[in-house]
Parts: sequence; C-alpha cells; structure tokens
Amino acid sequence: FGFQHLIREDMDNLAKLITQEQGKTLGDARGDVFRGLEVVEFACGAASHLMGETMEGVGRNIDTYSYRVPLGVTAGIAPFNFPAMIPLWMFPVSAVC
Repeated sequence: FGFQHLIREDMDNLAKLITQEQGKTLGDARGDVFRGLEVVEFACGAASHLMGETMEGVGRNIDTYSYRVPLGVTAGIAPFNFPAMIPLWMFPVSAVC
C-alpha cells in the first residue's frame, strides 16, 4: 500500500514529468498515471486472494493442489507513448504473483 500512497501523493508531479518528457497534455498525463494507479490498487488487494488451494476428491482418486512458487525475475517493454500506465500495469501484478 506504500507504493499506492506514493503514486497518489505525487500524481501531479508525475504527470508534469510525463508532459515535459513526452509532450502529452497534462490531462492525458494525469489520466495515464490514474489508470496505472487503478491497477496498483487492484494488485495491493490481490495478494490476499492468492493463497494456493488444495481440493481433495475432485474426481475418483484425483486431488488438486496449487502452490505459490516464485518464478524469478520479470521484465517488461513499454511503448514510449505510455511511460507510466503500461509499466504500472505490468510490475505491480508481477510482484504480487
């Protein structure tokens, strides 16, 4: 939730930086940050739902198990015209999973 708080606290500064760097209008840049923030908010709440499951007796002699196992490093390639929104769609969700 700290990451979410930092983005919300500095939303205007982030939008101004995007405007200076990319040439977007301030409204578009704010929307970019806001749409990314929505995904961060989802990711903050998703961790409590990803606990792994065990279901015994799904079928005859069949049990299912799911485990949370870290897979390692993640990477993302974002287009230049969405410098905040696309990375905020990728990295918070990968950190939770």
